[in-house]
Amino acid sequence: MSQKHSLGPVSPVVDTFSKSQPLPLNEVTLSENGDLGRWQIHNAKTTIPHLIDNLISTGALANLQDIGTPKFKFKGMWFSDSDIHKSLEALCWSLHLYSDKKQTDFLKEATAAIAHAQQEDGYVNTYFQGVYPDEKWVNFGWGHELYVGGHMIQAAVAESRVLKDSPLLKIATKFADLLVKKFSAPGTLQMCGHPEIETALIELYRETKNESYLDLAEKMILGRGYEKITSKRDLGFHPASPSYMQDHKTVKEATTAVGHSVRQLYLNAAVMDLYAEKGDPALLKAQEAMWEDMVYTKMYVTGGLGSRHKDEAFGDSYELPNDRAYAETCASIANFMWSWRLLLVTGKARYADVMELSLYNIIAGSVSSDGCKFFYSNPLQYRTGHFTAFDTDASERLSWYTCSCCPPNIGRTVATLQHYMASATSDTFALHLYSEGTINTTLKSGANVGLKISTAYPNNGAVKIAVTENGKYALQLRIPEWCKDFSLSINGTASSEKRNSLGYVSIDREWKSGDAIDFDLKMTAEFLKPHPRIDAARGCVSLRKGPVIYAIEQADVQDKGCFVDDFAVDTKAAIKEGKVSIPGVGEIPALEISGHFETFAKSADYPYANPLPVEHSSPTKITAIPYAQWGNRVKGGMKVWVPTQ
Repeated sequence: MSQKHSLGPVSPVVDTFSKSQPLPLNEVTLSENGDLGRWQIHNAKTTIPHLIDNLISTGALANLQDIGTPKFKFKGMWFSDSDIHKSLEALCWSLHLYSDKKQTDFLKEATAAIAHAQQEDGYVNTYFQGVYPDEKWVNFGWGHELYVGGHMIQAAVAESRVLKDSPLLKIATKFADLLVKKFSAPGTLQMCGHPEIETALIELYRETKNESYLDLAEKMILGRGYEKITSKRDLGFHPASPSYMQDHKTVKEATTAVGHSVRQLYLNAAVMDLYAEKGDPALLKAQEAMWEDMVYTKMYVTGGLGSRHKDEAFGDSYELPNDRAYAETCASIANFMWSWRLLLVTGKARYADVMELSLYNIIAGSVSSDGCKFFYSNPLQYRTGHFTAFDTDASERLSWYTCSCCPPNIGRTVATLQHYMASATSDTFALHLYSEGTINTTLKSGANVGLKISTAYPNNGAVKIAVTENGKYALQLRIPEWCKDFSLSINGTASSEKRNSLGYVSIDREWKSGDAIDFDLKMTAEFLKPHPRIDAARGCVSLRKGPVIYAIEQADVQDKGCFVDDFAVDTKAAIKEGKVSIPGVGEIPALEISGHFETFAKSADYPYANPLPVEHSSPTKITAIPYAQWGNRVKGGMKVWVPTQ
């Protein structure tokens, strides 16, 4: 499809308050030879068509097509319109990579359905139009009207940025104009219990330059914190507290992550979007403090977020249970988006570190090898014989969910992965994530940047960069937090450049086409110990190689009659690197560790005693695989944190 222009999901208008700016989508190409490029194509050809099939089969599309007709019968969650919108966003972003008749036909069909459903005043939400027509705009805590509309706006922005013409943009601006008319005047402001509309309005402002959208988003963001978000009807599973929906403190006062994790993180993304345009330092100060609280005390070693099933919420500091971890996929996606905005504003590598942790472990692990099944929650342990009470804690990936917010969220994130690879200033170019691909852009200084990147990252840390354009600029390469040593050479000559205070090595020179950069982030397998306050992991270790966290699962237990639940690791024994084969994926890295199985004596029954009647197996070995690949072979137990001998 021909492109109008190719700005990505985050495209600030003002550059004064950001350290760097993202590149247009068509200036970065991920190669299918690399993990991320291969994933993008698989997403385009397999996952997005799967989304389309389920949106039709579950009745989500029919909700929009049939509203206002005798055939209308609402199906799904009250916010199921948003599944359509997120999937359309994924489809539109993906069109720059791949398109077929099924996808283009669905785009036309769904757009026509949304246009049909939209009222003359701009309102569109089939649940309230068809089920509770007298309760529009009175259920802000649970109604999700603004949340659903936000996702429609983001789909429209994606279509506008990828295609020449955007029928969705006309629908979205009509809806946004309604919001401005209804909620901008003094005394009329309302906020949504589930943030999303705020970042959508800011991106719509960036696309249309209509400042009324930015102004309303700012009012909504700054209007939180006064416990005024209410609902006439509790459509959710239980009444919600102000902290659940981040209405307990203003965004300038809130410095700890609390409540529903996805809501908190979507709000944070919007706060950073507002900061990028307006530059209020109080916003940035609070956001960085909250990021530190969350990452340093409430994030799992896998990058998962949200330790409580109740409220899908953050817990206390260091409250990080393994088998009851909620760690919703959408929360890690939201953190990926928030951390990207913080990275653009501050230039600090720590935000990219967390982005890649989330990407290679939770986001990658939430999708099956065939691209058509998904995890909603992402625990760090599944017990053998796990009982599933709800689909959100299923012990295997499912093709769809009662609340299917995660699958389309995955689709739209993967469709834009190249957007997050690099950023630039007038005279610097920074590589944040490493994957096989090419980059061609021109800096504001006029310098041309042409780079061809060859790497097997994250399987190893060797990155080769071939310069393909002449240009003078500073090339910045991120040194990840996990990297204790690295080497760098240019045209065969070793460089003595050190990691700077932001976490990058910077090489400022007149680059020539043909220059060769050899960059090696020394990557070794290691055991990680938990903070002593993380009681659920006390006495255990996890395995990491580079940004990838490993897990042991029942499929790799070779000892007859033994279960992965009972394995204890010998951390003094060497970790041996190898490979295993995963159906639909092929060979992947693996780590062999030593230890034994500790089993309760068969003659014992009461599980508490001193001494415990425990029997040890003979010394043995077990293979650990990347956490993202667990569950692709057989059902069974899994552990990230493994007890030590």
